[in-house]
Amino acid sequence: MTSDPNALRSRRAILAAAAGSAAAVAASAALPLGVAAAPVNMQTEQDNPTGATTSITYTDPTPLTPADVAFAVTTNGPDAAAIMATNTDTGAAAIVAGIGDQTLAQTDTSFTGTYAFAPTNPTAGFVSAGVWGDSEDWGVYGSGGVGVFGDGFFGVVGRAQDGGGAGVTAIGFTDNTVALDVQGKVKFSRSSRVSIGTGKSSVKVTKAGVTSSSRIFAVLASNRSGRYVRAVVPTTGSFTIYLNTTLTSAAFVNYFIIN
Repeated sequence: MTSDPNALRSRRAILAAAAGSAAAVAASAALPLGVAAAPVNMQTEQDNPTGATTSITYTDPTPLTPADVAFAVTTNGPDAAAIMATNTDTGAAAIVAGIGDQTLAQTDTSFTGTYAFAPTNPTAGFVSAGVWGDSEDWGVYGSGGVGVFGDGFFGVVGRAQDGGGAGVTAIGFTDNTVALDVQGKVKFSRSSRVSIGTGKSSVKVTKAGVTSSSRIFAVLASNRSGRYVRAVVPTTGSFTIYLNTTLTSAAFVNYFIIN
C-alpha cells in the first residue's frame, strides 16, 4: 500500500533520524574550515573580509582593439580616489599588475606599494609602460626619502612637448639647496668642438636654438702659444668664436652652450 507522508512517525524512527543528524553535524565539524566556507557576494558600504583570493577572469572578445578593460572603477567627486590599496603586512605589494606571462618571485614585490609589468611593444614607434600617469598637473608624483628612482638602460627619461617646458626640471627648495647632483659622466648634445684654420682668427658656428641671450663658453683644445679665445658672440641661430690673433697652424676649440 502507498505510505501516507503525513502519517505519524514512530518513536524509534524519530530517534534514528536524530542520531543521523548528530553524526552529520559532527562530521562537518571535523572538516577544515576552508571546505565548509562558501563564496558570498561582495557587499557595498562595508568591509568584506576574506581568507582567499577574489579574482576576475576576463576573456577579450575583440583582441588588438582599444578600450578592452577587465575591471573599471569610476568616482564622482573632486576628492574621491578610484582605487586605494594598502598592505598592512610586509613582504608583499599592495597592488601587482601585469600584462603578458610574467612570473613574479616573492622578492620582486617585497615592500612594494605597486608592482606593474608590461612587455615590449612590438609596434614600431610605440613603447609599453608598466605604469602610466596622466594629469593636467603631475602625471606621476613620488615623495619620500627618494621621490622617484629609475633603474634601467635609461634610468629616467623626460621629454618636453613642443612650445615650452623642459624634459626634466630640477628644483632646489631654496637658493642654498642643490637642485641637481650628478655622480658620473655628463653628456650634452650642445657641446662640441670646431676647427679654426691656419691664418684665421675667428670661426662662425651655426646652431639651431641659439639666441643673443645664450651663454656660450669656449676654450682652445690645441696648444697654440700666445693664442686664446678672446670672445664668443651669439646671435640668432649661430655664434662666432674670436681668438686674440691669427693662427699659424689650425687648432680646435671646444664650446659649451647654455640657453
